[in-house]
Amino acid sequence: METQKIQKVNPLYLLANIFIPILAIVLVSVLGVRLIPDSGVSAVIIMIVFFGSIFWWAIGIGKVYEKKREAKLKELDAKGFTRNHTFNADGCTVAVDAVHGSIAMIFKWNPSQCFVIPANKVGKMWVDDGKTPLGGTSRVSFLFMVDEMKIRVNTFTSNKVWSMKSNYVLEALSKADMMIETLKTAYNAAQGNAGANMQ
Repeated sequence: METQKIQKVNPLYLLANIFIPILAIVLVSVLGVRLIPDSGVSAVIIMIVFFGSIFWWAIGIGKVYEKKREAKLKELDAKGFTRNHTFNADGCTVAVDAVHGSIAMIFKWNPSQCFVIPANKVGKMWVDDGKTPLGGTSRVSFLFMVDEMKIRVNTFTSNKVWSMKSNYVLEALSKADMMIETLKTAYNAAQGNAGANMQ
């Protein structure tokens, strides 16, 4: 577990996941044409690497995130972190210990680190229903501020606009409201712990 300043993105990890597959495609394309006399064989190898890269971007990165996330959550449990609520979103996982007043965060683009903070470091927390001027939404999320950094956790995303009365949207709003209430409970617990420590 890490307690240093929150870093949502590890630049080296992000760049490696973007450029290593591209580099592999370029290298295999160049070397395949030059070293393999049979153009059919080289074309097959190039296509395998190309689709392998697409698979990595579409599925592999997410699978690595899931595996690392589960390992980090187990570490939290072993260290006595009481996970009252854990919310897994597409790009971020937030675990809340409402007993001890702590919040843990794991980010998709920095999955090797778990950031744990006292909940009373949260300056603001709110729900964003994503409602458009014409009504409807394609994203619902809950947000909170830590050291002037905005943490957004989606409870619903879509590539189309859904009615605000849709079951999907209503469920997402309910989840977001629940997480905000849990964060507030943890905040109050952390404030109480801080007051007890000062006495």
